Amino acid sequence: MKKFKFFLLFTVSMLLFVSCIQTGKVLPSATGTRYEVLVVLDENVWKAPSGRAIVALLDQDMEALPQPEPVMSIIYCQPQQFGDLLKPTRNVLKIDVDPRFETPKIIYSKDVWSYPQSMVRINVANDSVLSRVIRQSGNNILQFFLSTERDRLIALSKSSINSKAQNEIKEMFGISLDVPNELSKITKGKDFYWVTNDHHVARKDLVIYSYPYRDKNTFTLDYLIAKRDSIMKANIPGELEGSYMGTELVQYKPIYNAININETYCAEVKGLWRMFNGAAMGGPFYSHTRVDEINHRVITVEGFVFAPGAKKRNHIRQLESVIYTVKLPQEQNVLTEVSVTANKNN
Repeated sequence: MKKFKFFLLFTVSMLLFVSCIQTGKVLPSATGTRYEVLVVLDENVWKAPSGRAIVALLDQDMEALPQPEPVMSIIYCQPQQFGDLLKPTRNVLKIDVDPRFETPKIIYSKDVWSYPQSMVRINVANDSVLSRVIRQSGNNILQFFLSTERDRLIALSKSSINSKAQNEIKEMFGISLDVPNELSKITKGKDFYWVTNDHHVARKDLVIYSYPYRDKNTFTLDYLIAKRDSIMKANIPGELEGSYMGTELVQYKPIYNAININETYCAEVKGLWRMFNGAAMGGPFYSHTRVDEINHRVITVEGFVFAPGAKKRNHIRQLESVIYTVKLPQEQNVLTEVSVTANKNN
C-alpha cells in the first residue's frame, strides 16, 4: 500500500511538472477552494458603485438551490496586499483603475502564477467605466470562472472512475460517461440506471434514463418534467409506502435552457426535487436531455443531491461536471448502430 501511495503521488507530481514544463515555467499548485474568487481592487473603488456591482455579480444566489448560496465565494484584497501568498489563488479577478487606461480592456488568462489558475484582468479609467464594463461583460466574466472550475472537476474525475458503472452504462445506453468512484451503489431498471454514494451527510445520485424520440415537441419544459416525474415515481420510491420522488413545482419552478453540447442541441433543466407522500426530503437536481441520433431515442442524464442542513452548491456542481462528460453514440466515431439493451431489475 505504501508503494502504491508513493507511486500515485509521484505520478500526479510528474503530470503537474510536465504540464508546467509545456508552458515554459514551473508553477506552484493553485490555492483556495472550488468556486472561490479573489477580487483585487483599490479599497475606494471597492466601496464605490462599481465595486458593489462586482459583489452583486459574484455573490448573487445560485439558481435552483433550496437555500441561498452564492454563485461564487468572494475573497477581497487591496492591490498592495496582492503578494506571493495570494498570487497562487485558483481564481483571480484583478482590476486596475487608472486614468491612463483610455480604452477599457478585459484580459482572460490561465496559469499565470499557479496551476490550474484562472485570471481575469480589467483595466479601466474610472469607476463609471468599470460599472459599464461589469454591466456589459459581467456575465461573460462569471461564466469564464464557472466553466474553468467545471473543466477542473472533469479532469479530476478522470483520475478516479467507477469502471463497472461506466461499462454498464455503455452497454445499456451506448453512451460514455465518467462516473466517479465515490458513486458505487447501483440500481438498474428498464431503460433506467441509478448510481449513488448513499452517504448519510451529503448524498449524491446520478440517474440515466431513455425513451423513444417522437418529435421536437419532446423538448419542452412541461414534457420533460412530466417524463421525469413518471420515471422517478416508477423507479425511486420513498421509505414510506406510497411515497416517491417528484419535481417541486409550487415553491420553485424548474429552469429550462437550450444549450449546445458538441454542436448539438441539449435541454438543460435544473430545479428542486422532493419526496411526495413521505418523509420531508428534497434538494437540487440538474439534467441534460439529448437525442441519440443513431438509436432514435432521448437520453437524460441527471444528478441530484440530498444534504440536509449542509451547503449543496459544490455537490451539485460536481454532478453537473460529470454530466458534461457524456458522449452520445454519434460522438464516439460510431459507424454502425449501437446495440442498446435494457437490463432487468436487480
